[in-house]
Amino acid sequence: MLKGFPHRKDNIILVAIDIISEDGLEGLSTKKIAQRQGISESILYKYFSSLDEVLICVVNYFSRFDDMIINTIKKKEIPYCQKIFEFLKSYVELYENYPNLPSVLLNYDALLKNTHTKDLGLGIMYKRCGFLSELITGAQKQHEINDLFSPQDLCDIIFGYLNSIILKWKINSFGFSLKNEFLTVLEKLLKSLSLKDELFLGENLL
Repeated sequence: MLKGFPHRKDNIILVAIDIISEDGLEGLSTKKIAQRQGISESILYKYFSSLDEVLICVVNYFSRFDDMIINTIKKKEIPYCQKIFEFLKSYVELYENYPNLPSVLLNYDALLKNTHTKDLGLGIMYKRCGFLSELITGAQKQHEINDLFSPQDLCDIIFGYLNSIILKWKINSFGFSLKNEFLTVLEKLLKSLSLKDELFLGENLL
């Protein structure tokens, strides 16, 4: 669990994420959260009115870095392919620093079935996919990559692989570098679509 969060409410959210990572969404309960925090359920209810409210805060926490990442990438005066690379690198670095966080992503089906988190979950998905699609469109218009795939198809391929490698990473008890594995494949994909003789994606490229 991430350290340095002095407020009880923040710690409860982080504990909930840890439980979801270990036991899935169906394993999350106010009783289990309270036990992990060493408090009674009655004290827990002073911070959250229900388990659904905890889930809402978990989803909001999962997306709290989205605007910062997107705005940072928008301000960079670099080629679109490099923006694609930097955008996705930001997420895998975040996930590698906090391995339990992407478990929220792996439980998306359950979150989308919950009436309290459905709209929030869809909003996150649309924002991330929408921004990546904009970058891909820009890369194609600038003739950095070809249009073999539509922007939406390429988004599905990239995010589909990200979800797959995250699951593999978790199954293997985080025993390999998520960042290295994902960015290596992303590099190969972008280079295979490149219309440039050389495709520079950043100094941290493997």
